[in-house]
Amino acid sequence: MERRIKVITDSTTSLNKKECEEYGIDCLETTYMLDGELHYAFDDEETSLIDFYKKLETVKKCSTGCVNPDTFETCFEKYAKEGYEIIYIGLSSALSSTFSNSEIAANNINEKYGKKIVTCIDSRSGSYGTLILLDKIIELVKEDKSPEEIKSIIDEDVRKSFVAFVPPDISFIYRSGRLSALEAGIGKLLKIVPIVYPTKEDGKLKTGDKGIGMKLALKKLKAKFVNHVKENNHTRCYISTCDMGKEAEDLRQYIIENTDIKPENIKVGFIDKTMSCCCGPRTVALFSI
Repeated sequence: MERRIKVITDSTTSLNKKECEEYGIDCLETTYMLDGELHYAFDDEETSLIDFYKKLETVKKCSTGCVNPDTFETCFEKYAKEGYEIIYIGLSSALSSTFSNSEIAANNINEKYGKKIVTCIDSRSGSYGTLILLDKIIELVKEDKSPEEIKSIIDEDVRKSFVAFVPPDISFIYRSGRLSALEAGIGKLLKIVPIVYPTKEDGKLKTGDKGIGMKLALKKLKAKFVNHVKENNHTRCYISTCDMGKEAEDLRQYIIENTDIKPENIKVGFIDKTMSCCCGPRTVALFSI
């Protein structure tokens, strides 16, 4: 019998609603709050992301919300009834309770049906760092790999992946509770632009290399990225930014000239609203597998 697998993600993958439909996947909405006003990820899609980033510059309070277990279970149940096996991948477990909520729902569904229906994969990333893995999952589904085989392959990709965010203003990451007060305080005091990485041990964010200004920070990022790509034989790279087109194009050209990653395997796009509330406007993010 032909294997039927449904792939599900959440809106922090930085796909918009139309793109999710084109992918043929379900995308569950996270939420964000600006100065006390609640928004869902796909609200006001007619408002450009560039305008949204400008708005972020002026807000006093900014926070994000996860996908709850009931929403996951309703979605999983729908496809379980139709005979699908389900793979979910979304925002890192270290950055949100969304992933743990997906596991709660998956356990309920798997127990109800008496077998493994839902497989949850921890991206240890966000934005295009999750998308790069999602694209690989879709390719593996087309190759008729089982969910267990896909999880094994993607878990190894996650282990060797390159994930980095370069926010010019570290305060957004601190305010969202994803960076320690000590690291944020040092960064603000020295007026540095940090390169923020998830640790391999638990995926929590830590500041790594730093530069005085975005230009120097990106220079350090390039050097570290090229070494990592060569050591791990990476073949694809995604770049997402909050309206930093010039910097993204410069990164793309540098990668083409200094690595074996083919131009067609480099994708550039915008960071979604929920993720941009975490990292802040003018952020540059770089990912590879």
